[in-house]
Amino acid sequence: MFADYRVPQILHHLRILDYPPSLLETLRAGTPVQSGAPEEISLRAASIVAVERVKQEILRLFEEAGQCGEDVVSSVLIDFYLWDLAKKIENGEDRIEGMQTAEIVPIHRTRSVWY
Repeated sequence: MFADYRVPQILHHLRILDYPPSLLETLRAGTPVQSGAPEEISLRAASIVAVERVKQEILRLFEEAGQCGEDVVSSVLIDFYLWDLAKKIENGEDRIEGMQTAEIVPIHRTRSVWY
């Protein structure tokens, strides 16, 4: 997966990641998060771990159903799906039903040569 700015946003919305109040305040204010700051590193690392855990859960469900999901599910595909979903929710084109979600907060803003 690519640990960018959109995936943590949707992971928070889905309540897979929990943001501390200080980070929520920073995001809502549009304040940049310094490249390499603990907050930025934590967001990226937590996103990678969360996507891997989502993948493992999907694979477990495949296994329970007597199927092999290894050729179907990858972290990259989950990343693409989550990125697209975040964009659609932010634009009001989609919404999550059947589960409680957190508010959709702004993305973290970090200047970087990586994206």
